[in-house]
Amino acid sequence: MRTYKINARLGAGFTLIELLVVIAIIAILASMLLPALARAKENANRIACLSNLREWALAQSIYVDDNRQFFPWPRYEVSSTTVQDNPSWGDIANFWGEGQGNDTWFNALPTEIASKPLYYYAAIANNGIGLFTSSKSIYQCPSARIDPGLNPNTRPIFQYGMNSKALDGLPDGTILKSSIIVHPSAFVLFSEGRVLLTETPYYGTAEHATDLGTPQVYTTRFSSRHTAGGNIAFSDGHAAYFKYSYVCYNDGVKPADPGRADINWSFDGHGVP
Repeated sequence: MRTYKINARLGAGFTLIELLVVIAIIAILASMLLPALARAKENANRIACLSNLREWALAQSIYVDDNRQFFPWPRYEVSSTTVQDNPSWGDIANFWGEGQGNDTWFNALPTEIASKPLYYYAAIANNGIGLFTSSKSIYQCPSARIDPGLNPNTRPIFQYGMNSKALDGLPDGTILKSSIIVHPSAFVLFSEGRVLLTETPYYGTAEHATDLGTPQVYTTRFSSRHTAGGNIAFSDGHAAYFKYSYVCYNDGVKPADPGRADINWSFDGHGVP
């Protein structure tokens, strides 16, 4: 009789109270683990993004060494007074077809590190635009979320950009050369650029907030997508993460340059208006 009772007890299922306790324990553990997993994923994304920027800095260094220490352009220079901030895929294909624009960073640098220039996706590859938007590459940050108002099939949405303020204060027509740069370890080559209108923090008016996904960057377009900060690559080849509040300050209109000694947007380190 005693053996029968023991076996009967062992064969019984959980009671409702026991099930509720187990479910509650699982829910508590999940609530504790999920934020940690999310942080771990973001840390991994930030590191992958940092690696991409180091690759762009390496490509820039190789290009400069091969081109008499001259740098490529941060965007299409249509003429001495006209530039293109947001080239369409058609523009990129047309420039390439006319033999122009190959000295912009997104066309000139990728081949230095065994990657494809942007004109490849615009004018050469079969379904190149779809390939560009769907595949992982050094053009893309794993944490970037493209704003719904942007159409990546119309134009490339640049998640990284080249510093556009390097020549601030120099005469028109000056071409950036390594000998001009005063502090290579502090001079910004590339940084992450904003691609989401609602990204926070952001210091600036709604007018400036719409400058998204451009091939050139400055404090006005610096991204805060990695835990309120972003990555920057410098002229000496290193890259680092910075909080948005360190890179930018709010002048009441736009995210402005605070003139940090370790983050120079201009060739000689003066603060850019």
